[in-house]
Amino acid sequence: MTAELAVALLGVVTLLGGLFSVGTVALEQVRVTDAARVGARAVARGEPATTVAALSERAAGRPVTVAVGADGDLVRVTVTGRVRLALPGAPSLEVTGTASVPAEQTAVTR
Repeated sequence: MTAELAVALLGVVTLLGGLFSVGTVALEQVRVTDAARVGARAVARGEPATTVAALSERAAGRPVTVAVGADGDLVRVTVTGRVRLALPGAPSLEVTGTASVPAEQTAVTR
């Protein structure tokens, strides 16, 4: 009975590690997407690239790569981060979030 218990326990631990990894990747996907939205709003307001990167990184809560691009009247910000999986020896995954907003043409002054 000891061998069966060991195999069953290994299976349960592997399953829990896999579930935890899926949850971690999903959470990081939400974070980078939110960070891209923050960055896109900053770009649309006319913030410099260093400020956009700093705001996006702060929103992501970890070091990320921020790319800013324009497509006609849209400003697109892409934030990319890496996620380490919970299973030993598992590779890290790359998650990417993108957000687009219309570029503001003029600033409102009072």
